[in-house]
Amino acid sequence: MRKSIFILLILAAGTTAFSQEREYRTLLDNTDLRISGMGGPFMQFTTVAGEFGFMMGGGAAVLLNDFFFGGYGLGLTNAIPDYVNDRPSDKLTLGHGGFWIGYNLFGNKPLHIAFSSMIGWGELGITANEDYDPYISDNVFIIAPTVELEANLTRYFRIGAGVSYNIFTMTDENLHGYNNGDLSSLAGFLSFKFGWF
Repeated sequence: MRKSIFILLILAAGTTAFSQEREYRTLLDNTDLRISGMGGPFMQFTTVAGEFGFMMGGGAAVLLNDFFFGGYGLGLTNAIPDYVNDRPSDKLTLGHGGFWIGYNLFGNKPLHIAFSSMIGWGELGITANEDYDPYISDNVFIIAPTVELEANLTRYFRIGAGVSYNIFTMTDENLHGYNNGDLSSLAGFLSFKFGWF
C-alpha cells in the first residue's frame, strides 16, 4: 500500500511539473515591434529614349516599425515618339511592377530620410499611331533604388520627394532598336503615403 501511494505521489508531482504553463516565444514577440500598413500614389519624372517621361503609379506595403515591404506598379503616361526606327507617328509604351521594399531612417521625426527600391518586371512596347496595343513588345527587368526626404504631415499622411535611378536590364535591342542604356536614367520621385505610421 505504501508503495502504491509513493508511486502515485511521484506521478502527481511529475504531472504537475510538466503541466505548468511554459513560456512560449516566437520571432514576433518583441513588444517594441509595431505592424501596420501604408499605400498611395507616386510618380517619376525621368527620360525614356532621350525624351521626357512621366511615370505614374502607386504602391502598398506592410510596415514593420520603420522597415516596409510590398508591391508597386508604374506606367508611362505621356506619348514618346519612336525616333529610333524613324517612325515618329509610332509611340513607345512602358510599364513595370513588382516588389517595393525600404526603410525610413528616424521615421518618427517630422522630417526624415527614406530609402527604398523597386524591383520588378515590365514591358517596353511600340504602338502604331493611336493604337493602344503594341505591335512590338519586349519584357524588361528593372531595379530602381530611391532616396527621399519625407515629411510627416499628419499621423496618417506622409509626402516625400527625392531621386531614383531606373536600371533596366534584359532589353532586346534586336527586337525594337532600344537598349538598356536608352531606358536607364536618373529620375525625380514624388510620393504620397497614407497609412498608420
